[in-house]
Amino acid sequence: MIVFGILLSTLPILLTGIAAFIYSSKQSELHRAQANKQLLIQMQTNVEHKLATVSYMLDQAVRSPDTLHSLTSSSSSAQGIGPLFAEKLQTEFKNMRSWEPLMDITLVNQTQDWLIDHAGLYLNTDFPLTLPMKDLLSNTLTSGWQLTPSSIFNNEERIMNSGCIYHIALARSIPNVDASSDAALIAGIPACSLQKPLEEDSLDSSAAGLIILNREQRIMVHPDPSYIGQPLATAGIWDNDSRDNFSELLSMRALAASSGQREVRIADTDYSLSYTHSSLKGWTYILISPTNILTHEYVQIGLHTMYISVAMLLLSLLLSWIGSRRMHIPIRQLLIQLGDKRWSKGHYKTISIFHMDEFEQIRAGVSQLSASQSQLENKLNQYKLQIHTHFLINLLLGKNAPATIHDSLGEYGYESHLKEWQQIAVVTVQADLLNHTKYNAKDRDLLLFAIQNILEESILAEQQLLPVVYEHAVVTILGTSEQDHVRFSKQLYTLTEQLQHQIREILNLQVSIGFSQPHTSLLQIPQAYTEALEALKHRMKLGTGIIFQFEAIDHRTPTWSLHYPESLEYKLIQAIQSADEAYSASLLHQLLQVLFGVECTPEEYQVALNRLLTHILQIMQESGIRLGQISQGHGSIFNELHALQYAAEVEQWFNDHIINPIILILKERQYAQYQHISEKMIAMVQQEYDKDLTLEECASRLHYNANYLSSVFRKETGCAFSEYLTKYRFSMAKKWLDESDLTVKDIAARLCYNNPQNFIRSFRKWEGITPGQYRERKQKADLCP
Repeated sequence: MIVFGILLSTLPILLTGIAAFIYSSKQSELHRAQANKQLLIQMQTNVEHKLATVSYMLDQAVRSPDTLHSLTSSSSSAQGIGPLFAEKLQTEFKNMRSWEPLMDITLVNQTQDWLIDHAGLYLNTDFPLTLPMKDLLSNTLTSGWQLTPSSIFNNEERIMNSGCIYHIALARSIPNVDASSDAALIAGIPACSLQKPLEEDSLDSSAAGLIILNREQRIMVHPDPSYIGQPLATAGIWDNDSRDNFSELLSMRALAASSGQREVRIADTDYSLSYTHSSLKGWTYILISPTNILTHEYVQIGLHTMYISVAMLLLSLLLSWIGSRRMHIPIRQLLIQLGDKRWSKGHYKTISIFHMDEFEQIRAGVSQLSASQSQLENKLNQYKLQIHTHFLINLLLGKNAPATIHDSLGEYGYESHLKEWQQIAVVTVQADLLNHTKYNAKDRDLLLFAIQNILEESILAEQQLLPVVYEHAVVTILGTSEQDHVRFSKQLYTLTEQLQHQIREILNLQVSIGFSQPHTSLLQIPQAYTEALEALKHRMKLGTGIIFQFEAIDHRTPTWSLHYPESLEYKLIQAIQSADEAYSASLLHQLLQVLFGVECTPEEYQVALNRLLTHILQIMQESGIRLGQISQGHGSIFNELHALQYAAEVEQWFNDHIINPIILILKERQYAQYQHISEKMIAMVQQEYDKDLTLEECASRLHYNANYLSSVFRKETGCAFSEYLTKYRFSMAKKWLDESDLTVKDIAARLCYNNPQNFIRSFRKWEGITPGQYRERKQKADLCP
């Protein structure tokens, strides 16, 4: 038994440990691959954002008035540029570097033989013009960013510190309106600086490196600066699967895939390589990370799995040994009791009687068989009661064969009932739990059981058959020796009133009671049961706590008609489509009041309610809302409606399950549309605040009515469009006053003010001070520590 227990415990633990190691390893590898992919995407985004920032600043500098003035014939000469414009340009270039510190920007005039950067003005004698500007301009127009020697930006100190001798540069030509000159603005950033996003984003900067290739697969960024400017093939990246140089594989797959992952080998070291192609510039971004990090994770997973498996194995061995010892003792005791002489009586007596186990419990159970006889009899009585109840339920439903009904009732002790009863009726009792403060739907089963006991004790046994609980109602069959139908009906009214009062006194519960017309044959019990249930349906109009006898109605009367409130229904549907929840609830209440004010049968009420539900569902489908969006999926929605018993339940069900869910979906659609429109208008303001932007212009672009856009924008932002535009313009004005040297007149012109005085008055109205006072206060605050 010990060996069996060891084998039984060892194999599952080994399999569990192996499976856990494999699963954890795969998950770690997958997590690592996903992390590299996300890191590469983030690095690509950072690099392209940095380049876009430099490109934007270069375009701004090309259009700058200071740049254009510096190239006019009146301000420049063959001897150089005027010191005033040189100082302005240096200041502007320094301001640009405050946004991107690593950016170098140079204004070159090869015709007049001078250039200006953030450090100063250089003539040909001070800084030789060895700049291939025409080639750089041509390549920029055709291919965008170019890899250029860093020497053209006069940053030898930075080259000595970083070891990076290349810049990624962009050139823009400047048309000179006064003279024929060859001038251009050139901006760039050191190629090595693009490794900084990796150092910021990676948790382990030594574990990965970034490589960027241009369209010709020449290296523009590499962890080793000596590879910059060379073809990718010189980097020595070999694919582990195909044993080919990765540059060849990348050329073959350049059109087939935009991203991927490979296992490569560089200088006898294995790496994990992730790459992606950028459609913006045609560049390829490559991230390499050593695989020894993943191997270290595998080792850690394997060690932890081994420790847990060894601990579980030792524990299972201990439990197997203890369990086998414990199982051997009761087996020996059973053998002794069965007469096996191999075990001595003295050894048997040393076993404590308090250590009871399964075999000893079986031995004790054998000696207690006689005591279990009474329990078995109780079980049989319960089964007999269940069979009796099942027979009565089948009798109510008409499932018993007519020839066997009398014999079966005789077997259950109802011989005297069959002899004396001349008339019968079926009585159904249901608990009214609507708006009950003490009980709820969870207590229904217990309440029905209590009502069943009250009926069984309150009514004489010779007057009824056994009460049963079926479909949330207590049902009993009453009989009498009275032959007059009217007298028997009066007796039923008196009896049911007493029952209702007694249940209210005992359970503090209100019940509704329905009973059938008197019948003379036991074969009519299913019909009487249907009549009793139909009588209870009158609670839909009469409310709770009713006592109602089924009445036969002549349906052949030609003059009767149900007045359906079509006008209220039309208003209700309009309110639903308008997503007006309060008005919809009010109209539904009025409609149901009119509907239930008409004298008709419960079935006719159901027809009218089905009509209302059908029309609402039709409008819902026409609005593009599927039934599954409001239905819980538990069954037919019409069956839910038919199961309702009270007018208040009907109103609450329509509100909670049909109308309010539809209104909620319509409101969500309306909110999504409003939010989309307001976001587009805000984007227009932020992009075109310096233009003559109006609400009518936005309406024309978005293809909406201007008044509608004004209402939507005010609902989403809490202010009018013109007010939002003014606030945003003044926020930009404060930014320029804080961060630039623009004059108040220039700022007013940028913000579309024809007269600077109008701008000053508006600024004072919003901020309480003039623009000049605002700038002075800001400068004083910066000077004070």
